[in-house]
Amino acid sequence: MGFVDKFKINKKIISIENFFLLIALFFGIAFAVIGTPFQECDGWDHFIRSMDVSYGNLLAPITPLNHESGKAVVPANYDDIDYKITDPASGEGAALKAHLKSIKPSKDKKTIEFNEGTMSLFFYPQAIGLFIGRHLGLSYFGFVLMGKLANFFVFLALTYWAIRITPILKNSMMVIALLPMTLYQAASFSPDSMLNGLCFLFAALCFYYAYGDKDKIGIKDMLVLGSILGLIFLCKYVYIMLGMLIFIIPKEKFGSNKEYFKKCMIALIPIVILGSIAISTVIGVVSTGTQSAAESIAESGSGTTPLAYIMQSPLNILRVLKYTLLVDFNTYVYWLNALGSLNYILEPLIYIIPMFMLYVTGSDVSKELELVKFKDKVIGLFTFLLIGACIIIGIYVGDTSVNSGDSILVMGVQGRYFIAAFPALAFALVPRKRINNDKYYSVKVLAFDICILLFSMMILRDNCY
Repeated sequence: MGFVDKFKINKKIISIENFFLLIALFFGIAFAVIGTPFQECDGWDHFIRSMDVSYGNLLAPITPLNHESGKAVVPANYDDIDYKITDPASGEGAALKAHLKSIKPSKDKKTIEFNEGTMSLFFYPQAIGLFIGRHLGLSYFGFVLMGKLANFFVFLALTYWAIRITPILKNSMMVIALLPMTLYQAASFSPDSMLNGLCFLFAALCFYYAYGDKDKIGIKDMLVLGSILGLIFLCKYVYIMLGMLIFIIPKEKFGSNKEYFKKCMIALIPIVILGSIAISTVIGVVSTGTQSAAESIAESGSGTTPLAYIMQSPLNILRVLKYTLLVDFNTYVYWLNALGSLNYILEPLIYIIPMFMLYVTGSDVSKELELVKFKDKVIGLFTFLLIGACIIIGIYVGDTSVNSGDSILVMGVQGRYFIAAFPALAFALVPRKRINNDKYYSVKVLAFDICILLFSMMILRDNCY
């Protein structure tokens, strides 16, 4: 490992992944406790979905196990929560917390109307936390906190493993994982918590197989990559483009060309199986919603659909991407550093965090980077750009509630959607031949990260009370 990967304190070597674990554990729990429940983007829907899964609906939307499709099971008194998006620094957050502490989930349950979307699998951690909280007889606040913490611990385990195994970009991976938005999502009911952890782990495994001390890539290794990528596809299909990173692994590590193609084909087995499930369910739901919205637009005569506009000419895709990025790039960066329902602004951090990330990436060098070829960095950059383009076009086509073919400015894209692809971008930007002689580099990165998170915690507290 490079000299920037470990440093000594009291004669004991403490690795970056262990420091990440300590820092993330402290601030993740703090965010979960301080944050007003349900305020993250789509937080209320994620909470309802988690409750439904906690009652046994483990395979939706493939097949609902305990009720018909389009329903959700919740405690009989869940209406007593009096959910609302609270105004920042108004005292409404504190009032909602106090109210949640005064009531408990009913032992009885009822069924409500609710449309499923993301696979139940990505709500398992939250559901386990809610199941435990309900049977411990906790108040609604404790009940909700158990769900958020269970989700956070899964993210923590996946990301710890990723930082531990990657031979390169350890500091960069740590900084991405410790972004205030990353931790805030992880300590919520969002399925993006597990998604981000899986994407970090997939990228780290590709880096390990390509530049680590593993001399030969076997069938088991490729099946692991294929399974993780299949799970990523199950959650949000555009992130399957992260699979492009497989091509940074040298063919020599597979053996002959025959072995290379054989192992790649075997790796496709879990992707095909899990991908088929995703296509037949999640994408089917989106397509149905898109078709309904398109029919509404056609009936109202308000204009063409985004899908129809894209299909007119491939160049229209480039027009949409160009115009959206020119107009909204600053907004993406702004929202990347805004917690809550994008209404808890982290003030100067919206400028400091991007600059800090660029600094860390530009200095996160190690001897293993000598193995990185120019084509590998091109693959990393292409992977990030492809994911970004698919996110923008996917929302343009899929979310016709805010987009129409009359406009080439895509609405509904948020900066947090790009976090899962940041390791690919860092890989593309890190210099290969630069030498970092600062033996306290990792310490300084950690110290600055702590300052950022302390400030973010203060902003979160001020907005939630």
